[in-house]
Amino acid sequence: MTNTSSGNCYICGKELGKTAMKNHILKSHNDPEGDQRCFLLKIEGVYDRSYWLFIDVPLDKTLSTVDTFLRDIWLECCGHLSAFRIGRYDEVGKSRKLNTFSIGDKLLHEYDFGTPTESLITVVAEVSRKKQRNAVRLLARNVPPDHRCSICGKPADVICCECMYESDDPFFCEECAEKHEEEHDMMLDIANSPRMGECGYGGDLAEYVFDPKKIK
Repeated sequence: MTNTSSGNCYICGKELGKTAMKNHILKSHNDPEGDQRCFLLKIEGVYDRSYWLFIDVPLDKTLSTVDTFLRDIWLECCGHLSAFRIGRYDEVGKSRKLNTFSIGDKLLHEYDFGTPTESLITVVAEVSRKKQRNAVRLLARNVPPDHRCSICGKPADVICCECMYESDDPFFCEECAEKHEEEHDMMLDIANSPRMGECGYGGDLAEYVFDPKKIK
């Protein structure tokens, strides 16, 4: 899986690479006059880091707040259990506040212990912002990968949940998927998420899709 991709800034609309996006957020969207002190968090898929997010969360919020956001934007399918860990085995309670962590700390978030999706969370910096309606503010997100149908080359609509373990190209457009379903009938919608194709996950919430029309 690729480890690099560009992303959109949800504040001003710029499209940048992951590292450039971090620098852009710190330079352009860290408000020194803001009354909320937050941590800037970078979140990446553990096994495919082309899926990534930057969010800011007030220091007095707990890991439960981050868990809820991750479920909403790219994980929730069937109400599975989840956990945070430092390293591979040391579990951290969801009631733990962000202000107990330090810049540079890394956490592993695991959703669904049967067909797990793991996300790596890095505490990037302490930033400030004006008070927001929602605790978690989405600052940037990777541009959805351009998946193409493995048969005709058109933009893909679905992923075959059987082929994804056997092939590097398990994607199909709707027309070709109908033919492919004669052999494999487990298809799910393509989603901009490291959970794509797992369990019953069929896509993230529309409110988190980048819309340049919403940029002020």
